[in-house]
Amino acid sequence: MTSSSSTKQNLEQLEREARDLLHALQQRDPAAVQRYFSFDPSAGSFQPGLADARYIVARQHGFKSWQALKQSVPRSAEQSLSGLPWYFPA
Repeated sequence: MTSSSSTKQNLEQLEREARDLLHALQQRDPAAVQRYFSFDPSAGSFQPGLADARYIVARQHGFKSWQALKQSVPRSAEQSLSGLPWYFPA
């Protein structure tokens, strides 16, 4: 599920998505487990952590890592408004 719309989401939403995935993984939800192994088929033991969930979310949005995804998402309203021609910060 690669999506160019990931930059339209804010970091809070993406973090929530990762935490929800982690919770589903900890509950051994079959769809979440399949999602996990589709992005890391060589995973030896199944003890997923938040970093694993973040990695999967990043990969599904077309990024190589959580850091790469994080850097592409506007961090605040000011940052997203700064590209507009009429925006002049105080």
